[in-house]
Amino acid sequence: MAWNDSRFFLATIEDILENTTAMDANSDVFKAALYDNTVTPDRNATAASTAYNAGTWAGGHVQDATSWPNVGRDLLSVTSGFAAGVYTFDAADTTSANSTATISGAYGCQVYDDTITTPVADQGWSFHYFGGSQSVTSGTFTVQWHPSGIVTFTA
Repeated sequence: MAWNDSRFFLATIEDILENTTAMDANSDVFKAALYDNTVTPDRNATAASTAYNAGTWAGGHVQDATSWPNVGRDLLSVTSGFAAGVYTFDAADTTSANSTATISGAYGCQVYDDTITTPVADQGWSFHYFGGSQSVTSGTFTVQWHPSGIVTFTA
């Protein structure tokens, strides 16, 4: 099995800390793109290999053209910041555009920044394993984010 956990891309943290990228978690557009089990997520990938439709993420897309496009769905109601020494990046649960989605074999998703272009366009933020194959036929597909947030870390 290619998927086995959920992680934040280490190259993204490095690019933020070294000011190589100017990601703004409060105002950039982030997307969640769905993938099958042919991808092999790697938290240690280079920045270029974390980008949407590059490296591991160049294939294995799962989509419904009208409900969940290949490029993913926008994360809505994004919040980020520190509280009690814990940084949290979160958003509302991400759902298909309508209740007639047919999505088959989604094992996980890649969250990426659709706004930035440097050091690479559409740089990956994180990837999330769904625990196995998830599907819906003529229904609503929802990525239900963890109650603690999409990404959290202690400072």
